[in-house]
This record gives sequence, structure tokens and C-alpha cells, in this order.
Amino acid sequence: MNQERNGKFSLKLVQKCPVCDGDYRDGRIDILDEDERGFLAYMTCKFCSSSIIVRVATLPNGLVGNAILTDLSNSEVLDYSASGRIKSNQVLALHELVSSGGDFIEKLK
Repeated sequence: MNQERNGKFSLKLVQKCPVCDGDYRDGRIDILDEDERGFLAYMTCKFCSSSIIVRVATLPNGLVGNAILTDLSNSEVLDYSASGRIKSNQVLALHELVSSGGDFIEKLK
């Protein structure tokens, strides 16, 4: 994917901050990851400093984008995305932990 051609055009899909309705044109936009299927961007509003993570995927019929408000830094987003997929046995172990009763926070420690 050519970031100069497609990335800038695609980021125009998210124009306003979901917190303060400020214009993202003057904010900070970082492309965190990019491949032939799309890109991951981190956008920070210059007015209220809130941030969103934007994932844009290129599909045969066009672009699909998702955005989520976050309190993570851009480096934390990269750390999380590099951590790999969650395995089914991890989900089952967490379910057992939550279902067993008692103090959930203590069990997590």
C-alpha cells in the first residue's frame, strides 16, 4: 500500500475528534504499521490531547476502517500489537478464574 497515495486519503475518513469535535487536520497522526492489507494509525487531537487508534483495511470492494478512543500511548499500542494472538486455552483459563468466585483482583495478582 502506498502511504502517500492511499494513507492520507484514507485518514480523511476520520476528521473530527470524538471527545471535543476538534479538527484532526492540525493534530498529530502517526502511521504505526502498514502492509499490503492496510495500515494502523495513531491520531492525537491538538485541542484536547485525546487519542484514537485507527485501523484501515483494503478490501476488494473498497476501504474499511475502525477507530477506537484510547488512553494508550503509541508505543504501548505497538507493544500490544506485537504480543501475538490470544489462544483459546488462555480464554478458557481466564473464564475458569473469573467463574471460581472470590476476589478477582487478588487472583490476578
